[in-house]
Amino acid sequence: MLATNTSQADVFKGFNPDSKVWIYSSSRLLTEDETVNINYQIQAFTKQWTSHNNALKAAGAVLYNRFIILSADDSIENPGGCSIDKSIHFIQDIETRYKLNLFDRLTIYYASGNEMKSFHFNDLQNKIASGEISENTLIMDTTITQVGALQSEFVKEAGQSWLARFIK
Repeated sequence: MLATNTSQADVFKGFNPDSKVWIYSSSRLLTEDETVNINYQIQAFTKQWTSHNNALKAAGAVLYNRFIILSADDSIENPGGCSIDKSIHFIQDIETRYKLNLFDRLTIYYASGNEMKSFHFNDLQNKIASGEISENTLIMDTTITQVGALQSEFVKEAGQSWLARFIK
């Protein structure tokens, strides 16, 4: 199984399991230095992240040198439209600074041995037909929207994910 560089349980420790989470997938694997720098930027951002001038209980991290995760515990303070806009601007700044695409929702990430691979959604049927993707293939579910699900279901078998409807 792939080794992660950040423990999800530690990053969101004490968060309500229903807390909102946003997952941004990097168009390329981040270097270790980039991961360290982006994690530092995430910590700085989440410490000052507010909604209606109220501090949010927020956290985030880079997982697998590929996914930027942000969360706000909305059981304490609900992130409003302006605070979500701030987070999007923050992610756009990271995109520009590191020459990434973080808003592509059509790339599917999966484990192949100890390696993470990806492909565009349009290639899904070919990947299934070739046997590269099956119901047992471990995928990273970037559609997750809550911390509890992130902690327990981010890496799951394709047959237990939204991909199940495409796998016969």
